[in-house]
Amino acid sequence: MDSSAFYAGLPLLTEFSAAGRQDSYAALPEDWHVAMCDVRNSTAAVEAGSYKNVNTLGAAVITAMLNAAGGIEIPFIFEGDGAMLCVPPALLEAARAALLQTQALARKSFGLELRIAAMPISRIRAAGFDIRVARYRVSDNYVQAMFAGGGMAYADRCMKDPDTAPPVRVEPGSVDAAASFEGLECRWQDIPSRHGETVSLMVKVLVDEAHGSGEIYRELIDKVREVYGADEACHPVWPPNLAISLNARQLGNEVGVRANQRSAPSRWLYLMKIRGWTLIGWFFMTFGIRTAATDWGRYKTVLARNSDVKKFNDCFRQILAGNAAQREALDAWLAQRFARRELVYGIHVADRAQMTCLVFDYSGRHLHFIDGADGGLFMAAKALKERAAAQR
Repeated sequence: MDSSAFYAGLPLLTEFSAAGRQDSYAALPEDWHVAMCDVRNSTAAVEAGSYKNVNTLGAAVITAMLNAAGGIEIPFIFEGDGAMLCVPPALLEAARAALLQTQALARKSFGLELRIAAMPISRIRAAGFDIRVARYRVSDNYVQAMFAGGGMAYADRCMKDPDTAPPVRVEPGSVDAAASFEGLECRWQDIPSRHGETVSLMVKVLVDEAHGSGEIYRELIDKVREVYGADEACHPVWPPNLAISLNARQLGNEVGVRANQRSAPSRWLYLMKIRGWTLIGWFFMTFGIRTAATDWGRYKTVLARNSDVKKFNDCFRQILAGNAAQREALDAWLAQRFARRELVYGIHVADRAQMTCLVFDYSGRHLHFIDGADGGLFMAAKALKERAAAQR
């Protein structure tokens, strides 16, 4: 029986607090796979000021897979320094091809090494883990996947560990590299925080469901709201702070993906082309012009609503705009819970967010991956791991 319609058939959650409840999730079908990528040595990329390149590669894999999937809905998560997707058997070869193509452009366009792997859910379950999936409605145009069961983290560890990576690694030549990156756009400047700080937060509860993990996640979500206010008050994408970019280095992320196989003159022409379209977009948005494509006067507002700022993948992650006092208050609460061995966490602070866009339809079907600048989610994850190691 074809299981391709599994994800599309799941009920839609409308409250993010449901992320902590195990009954929100359904087990991934036995014949599905996890396809994943991760930038090797992301720390060096952060130190070199190339973290946006890292973000772009994760978004590129997701773009390629959504293009390959067509009408099949698949769950995925943007990880900051990579991406993870779950795919049915019908899309496995396309996933491998897309991973290989993205790995090649990572080297050619950005000088980065991309780990790539695919693992069957059966292997994950044999190791004692599972992948359970839920669908959460972020906006009218964006449904986000949430994951539980520990299987995604296990697959990620297998990909990164030299001892376990070989059986799951996607090797060059195993399939023909091929991907369409149509829709990926990087045409915005970094977004300054309207409150002074952009915080990348990552929290993992250590107790299991039987001992109250769901309740702790609910308390965490409530605490973030208590300290930072409603989602609108701390949203890192504030439409008045959105500004287009004509900078060749910033636009170069899109050029590096969309024109990676072209000659140098052709890449320059592509850069000039997107500069022209960006200026036209600025004009339309500034003067609120409505076209057949969309109502450009509302585009920034819809963009903010379609942004990927809060997510759950066996741990809670959120990008927040706030001030130092708010961060210190949240940090104090988290430190208390850490001391009680209920959770581990990581926080990274910047003064701005960065955004990578997937635009399939300007009238609504566009989504936007948000991360903190200067390392964001990657540095928050690093801080979490350091706390976890210190607690052992």
